[in-house]
Amino acid sequence: MALALSSSLQRSVPVASYHVASAFNHLSGRISVRHNHHRLKSSSRDDPSLTSEATCYNNLKQSRPIRIKAKALHPSEAAATKADLADDDKSTSTITKLVHFQRHGQGTHNQLYQQWTDRTGIPIDLSETNPELNPLLLPDIIDAPLTDKGRNQCKEQRIDKSKYFAGVELIVVSPLVRALETACITFEDHLPSASKRDDGEEEGVRWIAHEGIREELGLLLCNQRRPLKETLLEFPHVDFSLLAQHDERSDEDVYWKQHCERTSMKNADGAPQRESMEDMSHRAYDFLVEYLYRRPEKEIAVVGHSAWLLAMTNAVLEFDEGSEDVEEFGTMFGQAELRSATLTFTEIN
Repeated sequence: MALALSSSLQRSVPVASYHVASAFNHLSGRISVRHNHHRLKSSSRDDPSLTSEATCYNNLKQSRPIRIKAKALHPSEAAATKADLADDDKSTSTITKLVHFQRHGQGTHNQLYQQWTDRTGIPIDLSETNPELNPLLLPDIIDAPLTDKGRNQCKEQRIDKSKYFAGVELIVVSPLVRALETACITFEDHLPSASKRDDGEEEGVRWIAHEGIREELGLLLCNQRRPLKETLLEFPHVDFSLLAQHDERSDEDVYWKQHCERTSMKNADGAPQRESMEDMSHRAYDFLVEYLYRRPEKEIAVVGHSAWLLAMTNAVLEFDEGSEDVEEFGTMFGQAELRSATLTFTEIN
């Protein structure tokens, strides 16, 4: 299956290039260089950022019935941490898991954002509802796949860090294509055909898609899912049964559609609103508490998106005050970046 999957992923590369080229062809007559004298210096010009606001979410965290304490895991601590997890007392109300969080590699939407910024001298206003001023509203960019650069970023992560993932028992991934591609490349050693034991039996690593970890909902079409039947064919080893919102009759992205219909009524122009940081944090909390917390696996990989991860690390997870973990985990993940942490779930009476 690994060979077939790799061939399938390779076929998506020309399509990825087409996404960006098509979007630029559509807008070529409207992109002006007259803004160059306003060029903004930014180290992340290729990355549409969710927010720059330094908001405190402590009250929100403390209001939740299950608190999640996070501690960054460094490679030198991996062996000892895994040994501790194996001896974890299951009779207590506190449960600890080791989670490897990864953001997807560069997608065609990231590439388009960078090229737009380079050509115009100003970053895209991601809340702009005019497609001529915000190319991430163009249909060509729906469910943006990885670029060649993004695929190489994932390969580098696999080469550098795969030895730390040997104990992964479960891989949970966003149903958006760029996250699925990222997981398949980074965790290639855990694909079904690559994880057979000496007796030929499959190892017990499960691959599950979950709506709760997909990217910010609303407005930006790069975050809308393509027809599921296409994704099922490309990633046959992934269990998509949790996508209960999928409408088999129309193959619509119902999860996305419901958010857009609900929020578009709030705008005079009828455009859907982008999901807020707080709303995303509720999704992240529900995923961690209602799903991850209840899973039997102790070591888990979660492959998702920058805005969702930023909401989780800032408005859900709790770190020791003053620790380096706050700064390390509180910033936006880089493309294909992996960060590992132990999560300790404690029920508050």
